[in-house]
Amino acid sequence: MPLIEKVVPVVFREINNNLEILVFRHPLAGIQIVKGTVEHQEKLEHAALRELYEESGIKNAQIYSYLGKHIPSEAGPDWHVFVCSTHEALKDKWSHFCEDDNGLTFEFFWHSFLSPPTEEWHPLFKELFEFIKSKYKLN
Repeated sequence: MPLIEKVVPVVFREINNNLEILVFRHPLAGIQIVKGTVEHQEKLEHAALRELYEESGIKNAQIYSYLGKHIPSEAGPDWHVFVCSTHEALKDKWSHFCEDDNGLTFEFFWHSFLSPPTEEWHPLFKELFEFIKSKYKLN
């Protein structure tokens, strides 16, 4: 049985010297960061960019760096975390229809990287946020 792997494409922006991370409100499962499954024989980097597009609509992204492998507390696959960049002008908030799970609309917005996750965040993504904070070096 092939190993299942997950990828997490992380997008940051800086507004008025405040670093922000892209997150979304899942209609059934709280605030999350884009994450998805690597397809059979797919490269991790390609999977990260594909998942970013499928879940957020961001088309023209590139891999900036690899932050490492996050091991969530819940049993299951490890998550490979990539920092992605794009030259697209991203809005402050937007909705995107994702075809996963019979189709769901995700509400995207930016969360200050210096602010802790709120109670609305899904617990696994609170863990992921802490992992990202521990690995990402502020310039």
